[in-house]
Amino acid sequence: MSDYSLHNLTPAQVLAPATPEELAAILRHASAHGLAVVPWGGGTRQQIGRAPARYDIALSTHALSKIVEYHPADLVITVEAGITLGAIQAELARHGQWLPWDVPLPAQASVGGLLASGAVGSLRLGYGPPRDWTLGMCVALGDGRLVRSGGKVVKNVAGYDTHKLQIGALGTLGVIVEATFKLAPLPECRQTILAAFTDPHLPGRAIEQLRTAPLQPIALVALNRRAEETVAPLHAFLDGQPGHIVVAARFAGTARAVDRQIREAARRCIEVGARTVELREEDDTPLWDAIAGTIAPARDHSLLLRAGVPSSAFSPLAALLERTATRAGWPAAQLGIAGVGIIYSRWSVAGVTPSAVAEALAAVRTEVIQLGGYIVVEEAPPKLAGAIDIWGPPPEGSELMGALRATWDPAGILNPGRVGWASSGKEDLPGRS
Repeated sequence: MSDYSLHNLTPAQVLAPATPEELAAILRHASAHGLAVVPWGGGTRQQIGRAPARYDIALSTHALSKIVEYHPADLVITVEAGITLGAIQAELARHGQWLPWDVPLPAQASVGGLLASGAVGSLRLGYGPPRDWTLGMCVALGDGRLVRSGGKVVKNVAGYDTHKLQIGALGTLGVIVEATFKLAPLPECRQTILAAFTDPHLPGRAIEQLRTAPLQPIALVALNRRAEETVAPLHAFLDGQPGHIVVAARFAGTARAVDRQIREAARRCIEVGARTVELREEDDTPLWDAIAGTIAPARDHSLLLRAGVPSSAFSPLAALLERTATRAGWPAAQLGIAGVGIIYSRWSVAGVTPSAVAEALAAVRTEVIQLGGYIVVEEAPPKLAGAIDIWGPPPEGSELMGALRATWDPAGILNPGRVGWASSGKEDLPGRS
């Protein structure tokens, strides 16, 4: 049971139903008796949000881990929510296919939990967000009803919007028990080029060049010096020379097309002033798994922020977050997903008072909003989580989503208090796109 502790809270029961119908029955019972339920998948993103106001039942989807239906020729797969992303990718790879979705800890992270928490990764640049690959769902509502929306074929869009509302809702609008995804063929070749800089003004120029035709990276990230030093493969590829700001560009396609892209990318980065390293194809996946791992739960005295802005404001956002942490004297490891305007910044705030952290967060949030963006806290030490504003201003549409929750979960048993307002159901995190 200790594995299901959350924000220093421990549930009275841990239940792991073996079928969607059993899960729905548990929710009906909980609704009738006012028992608060926290859905659990792999637990890799349970740190997001506030501590639940009540916590009676940990509802695990661990036993719901089957591939329900998979016809490779149709490029569609239906799975139960408790299966891990790693298990899905392993099966798909046998047929030369994949779900273009990269997240930390894929061998542990469940599909249902990733959808519910709105997880995205660097592949969003080339393939779009997971919502674009999600065709349909089966969801157990808080009152115990099992509902289906969407379909199991690409052309079937019945009920399309309903299941999209569950993405990023943190399990407050229902418990995902099954999901259907469209798939992509595995590229013949995937290869990465690194561009290392010592001048902090140059990475932004390199990113602009790497996003200009004919270059078409499927992933493009920037890591500041502290983040670079924590990614072991990067440190090795750079010959152990610390202190670099690194831009990593990933290309995919036929071997000849990728080779042309890599060569052109190298030429452009060198012109900007970078030291470049072209990685071997076999180094590609381990590197990107390690990069994704920089935003895995640390469970230490750090604060993981996630900020999003229009892509045109990416460089100003990166500078703002780093400047704020530097002025406060807090070491910060920063990972930016270029082209989609998302930056993760992990601030080391050991020994810092909650009021100081809250003040700094409020100040930087004001500036991020002026850039047309948002900033949320994805992970915080327990003593800070209750003292700072995790979410910021409620998004447009939050009142409507509150009304939906009142209909779908009338007893208010699903993750009560996890968000300060009902999720808008938009991409990534509640109300954040």
